[in-house]
Amino acid sequence: MRDGARPGLAATVGAAILAAAACSSSSHTAVDARTGTTVVAPAPKSTTTTQPRAIGLRTNADEEAELQPNQPLTPAQRQALAVQLVAARAAATQYPTVADATKAGFILAGEFTPGAGAHYVSISASASSYLNHTTAVDPAHPLSLIYQGTAPTSHVVGLMYGSFTADAPEGFAGPNDHWHRHTNLCITFDRGKIGIPFPPDSDVKMSACDALHGQFMRQTLWMVHAWVVPGWESPQGVFSHANVDLHCADGTDRTDEVGFCKGAAA
Repeated sequence: MRDGARPGLAATVGAAILAAAACSSSSHTAVDARTGTTVVAPAPKSTTTTQPRAIGLRTNADEEAELQPNQPLTPAQRQALAVQLVAARAAATQYPTVADATKAGFILAGEFTPGAGAHYVSISASASSYLNHTTAVDPAHPLSLIYQGTAPTSHVVGLMYGSFTADAPEGFAGPNDHWHRHTNLCITFDRGKIGIPFPPDSDVKMSACDALHGQFMRQTLWMVHAWVVPGWESPQGVFSHANVDLHCADGTDRTDEVGFCKGAAA
């Protein structure tokens, strides 16, 4: 359907990813899971995240839940989560740069935005998640990879997982992976890229999306970010919606009207 709880696969690919990333200087390190070598990534600048237009820094009702303090884990939950996060980290470091992701067929969705990074979506992972509708999460197969820029040399910083279930999925072990959705999302498809011409969660009308030959969704799938790459841990927790260390290429959080950073990609 073009407008409803069960969108077509083409729409779900774009709806899965809503953000973009930024740049920085200095250095962070991560381990390339394929070779065991250390990958050096630029470290984040510290700036004030006060730009309400930035997609990754504003919140809707679902995303407010991601700001809740973490709850204690049982020993069993802690052990299970540790195994899941190791698998997630290995999945992220399989593709240390944007060049690695695009070579493997990942597609950029949107542009880059403070707090949420540049999302590169996997068509195969989207298809599998859409067809299976499972409440479990497979840490080894994220829906998208998150990078700190869109240049070929930009480094991976985290992951995003998605679920097409009606209710929030079971997800990771424990109660601290708070999943979110977006509303009134318009996505376009052009030359192998997924565009987002209007701010999500706004009052944009279907007619405006139709005028751009876009796909309009009243509500997206469920999503959660996982900041699992060493050196890019989120100050607000591994499953926080935003990673406030991700900034635009100029070190600020200034964005355009949609919520994406202005200027060259990092």
